[in-house]
Amino acid sequence: MSLLGAKKGKELGFSDFVSAAVRGLFMPYFSLPIIVLGVAVGYATDLVLKPILVDGFENVGSIGAMAGPIATASGISIITGIFIAVYGQIYGALATSAKAGTPTIGEAFAVIGQRGLSVFAAGLLVTLATVGIFIVGLVVVIGGAIAANAGGVTTGLFILFLVVFIYLSMRLGQAGWFAADGMGAIDAVKASWSRTQGHLMKIFFWSLGGAVVFTLVGTLVGLLTSSLPTAIGSSIGTGVGLVFTYASGAVLYRRITAK
Repeated sequence: MSLLGAKKGKELGFSDFVSAAVRGLFMPYFSLPIIVLGVAVGYATDLVLKPILVDGFENVGSIGAMAGPIATASGISIITGIFIAVYGQIYGALATSAKAGTPTIGEAFAVIGQRGLSVFAAGLLVTLATVGIFIVGLVVVIGGAIAANAGGVTTGLFILFLVVFIYLSMRLGQAGWFAADGMGAIDAVKASWSRTQGHLMKIFFWSLGGAVVFTLVGTLVGLLTSSLPTAIGSSIGTGVGLVFTYASGAVLYRRITAK
């Protein structure tokens, strides 16, 4: 089974963007590592934080006693999230490559050894650029609101920085995919900026439409897993959502880079 179905390049449309997400669920080498890791990290985080959540913050004893479990849970989530992002993008790139069929987990890990650091670095650069401008915007907006007490100006500034954040996210959001395809991190960021030119409306509306569809599917998954323990059920839902994200993201990447 291919994420692209029988189509390729410029033939790909929004329906392929959505259907690839579903096909990704039925590609076990792609979906199972992501979902299993999602469930594992959800369960581990629940175990670490459960004493605080059950006993209450006031009964833990000290700030230090709270900081340890919270830091551990955060570390587990961050490290696992990074690995899932790297695996999802590299497997998605391989599964949509003209040179590959359906990659195995072993083949994906072999490529992760070669390109994983570049994918991580590209993602980090994009995060610093996009989140950085958003944080700067918040500081400016809050500072302006406190200093001038001008609600209209504050709202306008917030909208401006939000638009800049969305714009940068669309222009730089393909960097991880270029890195997964073999580019270095900096070249991947440059390529994303260059190749997304002329595709911003497609990126925006495909992403928006996909979010609506995937949210509906996620709600259905939540209903189906409602009988499971909360940590496991929500983690399965998150894992399915991540599969959708990387499967559909691979299709969008191939459509943008089609010649």
